[in-house]
Amino acid sequence: MILRTKDKLLVGLTGNILSGKSTALAFFAQNGAATLSADELVRELYQVPAVQKKLTAWFGSCQPADVARCVFADTAQRKKLEKYLHPKVLALAKERMRQAKQKLVVFEVPLLFEAGWDKLTDLNIVVLGDRSTLAARLKARGLTAGEYKRRLAGQLPEEEKVRRADVVLANREGKTALGLKIKRLCAALQTIYGV
Repeated sequence: MILRTKDKLLVGLTGNILSGKSTALAFFAQNGAATLSADELVRELYQVPAVQKKLTAWFGSCQPADVARCVFADTAQRKKLEKYLHPKVLALAKERMRQAKQKLVVFEVPLLFEAGWDKLTDLNIVVLGDRSTLAARLKARGLTAGEYKRRLAGQLPEEEKVRRADVVLANREGKTALGLKIKRLCAALQTIYGV
């Protein structure tokens, strides 16, 4: 499946859990981009009766927290879920991208590189979180350090994401600084790509 279209610039946005991807996505929206979130699309899919039936058969529940507990504890289960959901997420993303009126579309995907979706985009951005504030962010999100490590275990190391990215956004000086970086990046993309 190809997500790109000739009249739009599709930007993949990724980063580790709690790096600030969602905050970055909101700033892209504030600067005129159409935005898509793979996690939001998955939440939509969890409301589809056929998906609920399949998840309940596999995991005993179709509640996101219950499914997450199962898949982050068992790599085979996680891969089975991804194989089932990823094509559905891509199909939804493609439809939403076609509907977008904006020329710049930013697609936030936690597993952008792991799923190979970086090959479906025009440009890829990695957000780097502030390690010094990680403990506070884990507490705010209600995650333990163990849960955080289990989730990271299913992802590429941050260094590899940085190596593969076209743009790296360091999110280490707070939201205001991140917002300014994204404003400047959007202006640059508009100049370079005419979006």
